Amino acid sequence: MDDDGGARTAPGVSSPGTPADDRKLRLSLLPPGGRGSFDGAWWPHSRRLAQEAPALIAALAAAGEPVSRMSVNGEVWTDIPGQLPRPDRSPLRISWYRTIDPHTVTLTSGDRPRIFLLVIPSDTAENPARDVLRRAATGRLSGPSSQILRHAGAASLDGRSAPPPSGHDTPPTDRLPRPAVGGARATR
Repeated sequence: MDDDGGARTAPGVSSPGTPADDRKLRLSLLPPGGRGSFDGAWWPHSRRLAQEAPALIAALAAAGEPVSRMSVNGEVWTDIPGQLPRPDRSPLRISWYRTIDPHTVTLTSGDRPRIFLLVIPSDTAENPARDVLRRAATGRLSGPSSQILRHAGAASLDGRSAPPPSGHDTPPTDRLPRPAVGGARATR
């Protein structure tokens, strides 16, 4: 949240509380000093990484989070370039793995901490997706990605609906550990 209580977003990024133009980036970042399993949430318009990544990388740089490498799940994304050209900077290197959580994108830059973004499936209905974006802006994204999305009623990446669980037999997502990335527990 910024000083006025708004979501921390980069210029040109749609705020999770207002309707978005379909061409705008839908990204919400964790407030500075905030804690959670994820550093923010991203709701891309498609699964075509070459089309979606440039706006994400530019917005992160504008928000003071420049990155040099991106890692994604290669079974979820299509059109994955090996590098993404950037003006006045070296190309962004993109790696894909089958072992990365399909709902997660990991971004790194030198010795800076990794950035973990929860990926809201592009076919998710607007209300559940906006709920996840709002929760990311307040630092309330904790737990495994699939559980966060299920609790929000967001669609899963296989295209099936993921309704919220009934009752209170599942622990709240605010109390679960940070997801593992690449087989090792990540720390900040």
